Amino acid sequence: MVNLEELTRRSARAYELGRLRMAASVALVILPVVAACLLDPAFRERSACCASALLAAAIWFRYRDRRGVEGVRVGLLAGSLPLALSLLVTHVDPACAAAGPWSSCTAFSLLIGGASGVLISMLSSTRDAARASWLIAVPIALFAASLGCLRLGVASVLGAAAGLVLGHAGASFKQRPT
Repeated sequence: MVNLEELTRRSARAYELGRLRMAASVALVILPVVAACLLDPAFRERSACCASALLAAAIWFRYRDRRGVEGVRVGLLAGSLPLALSLLVTHVDPACAAAGPWSSCTAFSLLIGGASGVLISMLSSTRDAARASWLIAVPIALFAASLGCLRLGVASVLGAAAGLVLGHAGASFKQRPT
């Protein structure tokens, strides 16, 4: 005879394990980028800290619900722009790392963060479920952008964060019907 309580527990455990596997599959996308960021020994500790926060947040949001899956996807896509461009700037102009908060490097981070915010608005407006997930996409994009912007200094991270929020707010305000 089959014990229904035991069968119910086993099925619930299998369901939750499947959700966790699906949520953790985002590591296949994040870990290669993190490995590339960890190659620079000068920023290894900062990158590892930011990468662990990114990975933990991405897995948690994806595990939580379907909007989290969409929000993480949008956030990773939007955060890849400032990540890639800040890594490029680090190699092209290494003096940006020592630049002050009122430098052209910070302005560049603000501009690229704004472009990422607009990208979040554009990607979120394509699906109704993703529209509500911008609260997930913005922090994920910020964690992803910080992996590269940390090399340019704290002012660049703050510039990218401000640009991301302002870009998203401006683009989503413009998209609202009157």
